Amino acid sequence: MTRFLRRGAAALLTLCLALPLFGCSGSDTPTESKTPRSDTAVATLCAVGDIRITDELLQAARQGGSYDFSDILRGTTAVVGAADVAIGNLETTLSGEPYNDGSAPDALATALRSTGFSLVQTANSYTIQNGLSGLERTQTVLRSAGLTPVGTYESAEDRAQNRAVLVEANGIRIAVVAFTKGMNGMRLPSGAEYCTNLLYTDYDSNYSRIDTDGITDAIAAARALSPDVIVAALHWGSEDVSDISDTQEKIADLMFRRGVDVIVGSHSHRVGPVERRSITTDDGVQKDVVLAYGLGDYCAAQEGETNASLALTVEFTRTGESTVISDVRCTPLATADCGAGTAPRYQVLDAADAVRLYENNYYQRVSDELYEQLLAAKQQIEEAVQPQDSTK
Repeated sequence: MTRFLRRGAAALLTLCLALPLFGCSGSDTPTESKTPRSDTAVATLCAVGDIRITDELLQAARQGGSYDFSDILRGTTAVVGAADVAIGNLETTLSGEPYNDGSAPDALATALRSTGFSLVQTANSYTIQNGLSGLERTQTVLRSAGLTPVGTYESAEDRAQNRAVLVEANGIRIAVVAFTKGMNGMRLPSGAEYCTNLLYTDYDSNYSRIDTDGITDAIAAARALSPDVIVAALHWGSEDVSDISDTQEKIADLMFRRGVDVIVGSHSHRVGPVERRSITTDDGVQKDVVLAYGLGDYCAAQEGETNASLALTVEFTRTGESTVISDVRCTPLATADCGAGTAPRYQVLDAADAVRLYENNYYQRVSDELYEQLLAAKQQIEEAVQPQDSTK
């Protein structure tokens, strides 16, 4: 069963969204650099949704006494690896055995890096699923694999120094912050409130009181890095629910006014619309921003399932100290059960590419049944990803 979100009656005719040039953070905050920067620069960021390891995916990755997820993810390398910066939401921990809903093998980190990921959002439902030791081990394993965790911290000092992560790609400075709505109803341990960035002060109950101070402080930390662009990765909304809440809209408005340029969402397990807005920041700067409410489950499937998701690629172009969003591309993905005779049985596919190969009679094309499922997944994403114009 494919998860998806429908919003509006008209289907998107193409998954390549051509957006006008947008003014970004660098347009009003000059970037200080120790070395001279080139007059122009172009960089891309790719964001995907939840990285979840179901029992089926765990079995598909098993190789004797070890695990290898690289073949499962290989179908998205051309999309994820093509970006200068790539981020996904790690909806598990790397806490060691036993491997179950709350912990995945360390080999997952290695596979994510080889696929092209550079950043991993760790502010989510599983942040403290296996306690502080699980959080710390997850951070260590990710860093050892060459990945940078975003949104969780091992100490108050770590939080103070790394509240926001700065990545420089092709001469463009991208600051990334990450937040979670909660942690499966769990409260942060007393004295360890530094662990993660939260969207709500009542994060263990009703999710009704927005943590305005915490959000503002994190974005201020990002702005202090003198970025050209600020990206916020948000674990928000409700699972398997298409509706967008009032607090989500208020959080988005707050972040955009404070200086965020792009918001990418996860947690609902459904693909949501990609929206652009024309806003005025609290500094009085007028600019356009991009909001993807939900990117679906990048990596998750059960037996017989084709699970649709979305890869959002944003291109930034800088001229002097002014940076704009010059392109936004949406690529439909699907984690698919490719059949018992296929190795690996479960694979994350570029749905559009797999459909094209099938229709061109490629010799390693997918099965007839899977082709129909991918067509349906692709259509559902086209109906979900509808750019919305909203002036705030």
